[in-house]
Amino acid sequence: MSRSRLAAVLGLIALLLVGCATVPGSSDVSVLRRVGDPAEPSAPSGPARGAGPLEIVRGWILASGATAERHSAARAFLGPAAAGGWDDGASPTVVSDRVDTVFEQGNGQSEEAVVRIRADKLGTLRPDGAFVAAPGLVDLTVRLTATNGVWRISGLPPGTIVRRADLRANTRPVRIWFLAPVGGAPVSETRYLATSPARSVSSRVLDELLSGPSDDLRGAALSALPPGALLRSAVGTTPDGVTTVDLTRVGPVEALDAARRTEIAQQIVLTLAGVGVDRVALTVDGEPLLEGRGELGVADVLAGLPPSIRERRDLPGDGPATPAPAPSPAVVTTGGRVLTVPESAGTTTTRESSPDLVTGVDDARSASLSPDGRDVAVVGFENGVMRLFVGRSGAAVTPTTVVGRAVGQPSWSPDGTEVWTVVDGVPVRAVRGPDSSGTVTPVALDTTPLTGLGPPTALRLSPDGTKVALVSDGRVVIATVVRDPGGGARLGSVRVLRPGPVGEALGGVLDVAWAQTDRLVAVGTAPGLPVQTASVDGLELDSPTTTNLTPPVTAVAAASERPVLVVDQGGLWSLPASGGDVWSSVPGGSNSSVPSYPG
Repeated sequence: MSRSRLAAVLGLIALLLVGCATVPGSSDVSVLRRVGDPAEPSAPSGPARGAGPLEIVRGWILASGATAERHSAARAFLGPAAAGGWDDGASPTVVSDRVDTVFEQGNGQSEEAVVRIRADKLGTLRPDGAFVAAPGLVDLTVRLTATNGVWRISGLPPGTIVRRADLRANTRPVRIWFLAPVGGAPVSETRYLATSPARSVSSRVLDELLSGPSDDLRGAALSALPPGALLRSAVGTTPDGVTTVDLTRVGPVEALDAARRTEIAQQIVLTLAGVGVDRVALTVDGEPLLEGRGELGVADVLAGLPPSIRERRDLPGDGPATPAPAPSPAVVTTGGRVLTVPESAGTTTTRESSPDLVTGVDDARSASLSPDGRDVAVVGFENGVMRLFVGRSGAAVTPTTVVGRAVGQPSWSPDGTEVWTVVDGVPVRAVRGPDSSGTVTPVALDTTPLTGLGPPTALRLSPDGTKVALVSDGRVVIATVVRDPGGGARLGSVRVLRPGPVGEALGGVLDVAWAQTDRLVAVGTAPGLPVQTASVDGLELDSPTTTNLTPPVTAVAAASERPVLVVDQGGLWSLPASGGDVWSSVPGGSNSSVPSYPG
């Protein structure tokens, strides 16, 4: 792994050294620096005069994220031999904010000492900026030697240690855009981009795009850019503010069909939009990528996508030329009925006086509108049998052959052609027929990757349809959805989201929902943490306010820029998408309600 690419991942970290036996933690931060901020972090100063072994080790930890000049800030804490032999090129190990340092041998009174470093490991940061969750324990030792009373590290393991707070303060999560293998819809993946040097941010974010999807998206995303494609020169800017991107090793432009060129442009424009680039001029070896299109913006790219895709809330925010339609309302299943939950004037109430959203179901238990709000899937009873029903919103629904002792809340694919759920602990995929009757047919779903994880009790498809979140044995499991041109689908790579020690893990989960394509909300029985939000890569884990809630929390609904809805022992509650200090009661709900947003 090249050190130059590693240096492009982590920013310089400015921290003060402190004189206690634990590297101090800090509260979670929700606002990260903007790429291009004029104030850039600077490397910490070197060892303080008279610093003892513990202070030297803590200084090395705090400086190890400063990648400038081959980690020169961290090397200042090393003796000459160790500085020359230290392998700093390994992927950084990301740990929780608390890092303990204690004496393993010696106490600083002799000329030799060994200091033990212990911390909860969250994962590693790959050279391309992708975080790879790998929970565990960091437990290692470093050797120190005093020369003329000056302590320096004389022996240490390869690699660097970066606290989560330092990573968050000095990088920005940026979405890199790829394509769905079937249909070519935009698919994003989060990478962590250093905030400095700001002048090279556009080039660096395109380097991440050129590196292709990570293993976590294998089979669920691809790139129109051929392997080996590179930037021919650094990304530039014209006098009128247009960003210039010139590619090479793409092959002759005339050899690329129009669809391939359009897909390449889509990936580049959407990715650069995440770092504030408004207009892009694309060339390949100096020749225009798209004939007659000197420059492109996000609106131009989105205008070429089908309406069902370009209206997705996870896409960059310039939006299409015409305003997007008002979002469909949330629904709540309560008392056997399916009702809408309108949002108006900052208040949320169930529409108890309106007609039921569906008919033809005895004792409805859960429901979900299709992404466009036109259709509805409902789980309820027919002649004493729990069954999935599908039909038009506001009309009678049609029973399907999806039946079982326990059928979970339904979840729609982004295009509205599939309904996924869990039946008696087994994930089920039901495909809609070509007619207008609303009937769906269960289709075999290979769930082999879930073997050994325990039967899931809840399932939600991500807004872009590339992942599925399941609840299994109180844990959140993330699996990629791999599709083939013949219409088949299977579960790909599978991992438990944020396992680990209490306070650093997701546990006791009863329900989960996607707030965005890269963020989830989980609710359940965890002591003091009945509601938690987590990034899909497992790096971030936060807890909103619990004021007014009475755990356990049994159900949740979330969507981009929409209030979070949860159900506890007191009923249905709402928290604004922007956050807040208090959950607000939603009249008409009960402790058995099940809310949902379209999708």
